[in-house]
Amino acid sequence: MIKLSPYWTILVIVLSSLISQPLCAGEISWRSLGLRAGINDNRNDEDFEQYEGFSTWSLPWSWQWDSGWALDTFIEANAGVLTADGETGFVGSVGPGLYISIKEMVGISMGINPTLISKHEYGDDDLGGAFQFTSYIGLNAVFYDHYSLGYRLQHMSNAGFYDHNPGVNMHMLAVEYRF
Repeated sequence: MIKLSPYWTILVIVLSSLISQPLCAGEISWRSLGLRAGINDNRNDEDFEQYEGFSTWSLPWSWQWDSGWALDTFIEANAGVLTADGETGFVGSVGPGLYISIKEMVGISMGINPTLISKHEYGDDDLGGAFQFTSYIGLNAVFYDHYSLGYRLQHMSNAGFYDHNPGVNMHMLAVEYRF
């Protein structure tokens, strides 16, 4: 049985704040809301799984070309759980990203997010400490105007801030509603 009462409280607070519009609504607009889940690539001793809710906001810097290509900037925030070896902890991050798309149908997203985890030891794997970075690259396909499915490869590590820095590579699948 997983006991997460403090983590679920934090998750509800974070996700509630993601649903509200940012204070700078004049220049930043709500872009999407979604769910993501994934597994690690087996380089670790333990089998990691991650489940999260996420939201993105478009930043005012974007470029579009006559050919249909576009480059957009965004901020992403997510909150969820990281599990391995029967243990579960909170994971959350916020950071900037780039989205390159063709005719608003297929796109590549990439970015890096400072990340906080509530637990850094899972069985034989010690991730070093609570502060991590998550870098990623992903592929999204838009369906039915507002919905997209995506895959993303992400790497979470602490960039050498702690003695242990094994990192965790995750294969994540996402479903997203785009505003």
